[in-house]
Amino acid sequence: MGTACSSASKARRMAAPALGGLPDSPDPELTNAYSCEVLHTTKGLLRGDWGSFKAEAFYRPLPGGVTTVRHILIRSLEVSKYAEREGEVIAVDSLGEGSYAHVFGVAHVAAKVISDRERPWVHRAAVQEALRADRLLLGPRVFGHGTVEQSLGGHFRGTALFMERLEPLGEEWSEADTAVLLGEAAKVARVGFHNDLKLANVLRREGKPVIIDFDLWSPWIVKVAVTSGCLEHDFQEFLEPLGDPAVQNFREYYDLFAFSLTLQDGQLYRSTLQRLQALWAMLEVPVLCPLSKVLGTEKLGEVPFEVLVRVPLRGVTVNLLDLRGNLFAHLQNEGDAAPGALPAPCEQLPQRFKSNGVYWP
Repeated sequence: MGTACSSASKARRMAAPALGGLPDSPDPELTNAYSCEVLHTTKGLLRGDWGSFKAEAFYRPLPGGVTTVRHILIRSLEVSKYAEREGEVIAVDSLGEGSYAHVFGVAHVAAKVISDRERPWVHRAAVQEALRADRLLLGPRVFGHGTVEQSLGGHFRGTALFMERLEPLGEEWSEADTAVLLGEAAKVARVGFHNDLKLANVLRREGKPVIIDFDLWSPWIVKVAVTSGCLEHDFQEFLEPLGDPAVQNFREYYDLFAFSLTLQDGQLYRSTLQRLQALWAMLEVPVLCPLSKVLGTEKLGEVPFEVLVRVPLRGVTVNLLDLRGNLFAHLQNEGDAAPGALPAPCEQLPQRFKSNGVYWP
């Protein structure tokens, strides 16, 4: 990524428009104004209308207006050369591509484009959860969304969600960044499981970390994305009677535990582990002990309680009730531990269920 403070990033940040809270309802005038023809050409063998954008709801004025909409969608439909033949300059960046969407950016705007090949819930969640996060002052601010449909040169139909463009995370990381990120994770936990917390889903606003991508967010359900969909477990019946503090602490614990398995050993991991230890102390009696009894040994040994490792560690899964195994999986060597024994720092951490997927000594 390079450093977070590249000259281009600085310029965008300094000139970025101030965005207040999300309005209670869409602006009909804006919504009408941003519905447009994506591209019309008069030169070459292929001429005519290449596609259209039907705005469904816009809440804030979009920097660059219709031109921003058109240029991002021209880039997403991969027809930039035809627009340039007509004299337009399409200066749009590809910001990333995930399992369900491709993200493009120009100036202060980013757009997530989702193909109709994805199931309806993917489109619905991308829009609804982005708006819900915005209302809670989490994630990027949302301008609006609509449907794009290609009519020439291909067959594409999908959802386009226009958002505030944030800055790359960069290579530099500080203890202050860690404090902000852990604070943001706690805010997310007040209302739900993020379900996809990883550094790839962390950007910056004015230099501070911001958690993004709330597509899998849920108040009660843990979701693990797999090729065919999501593996899920609904905690509502178990958690809701325990009260808000226990619910919020458990949500935070689960997301941070999963997050820890996207990190290799280092300052950020150690701070995350420290927070997990503090949460364990608060959760052990009211939540973790009863949970292990309710689930039983067989269920505890399955995903999502065996949490998937996302980076090269000494394991493929680590059990949610095994902080000892979490640390052991992160250690590059066993230090002074005797053959077949755990390092002393691991022995000091709690374990209610021994992980199935850790490469134990």
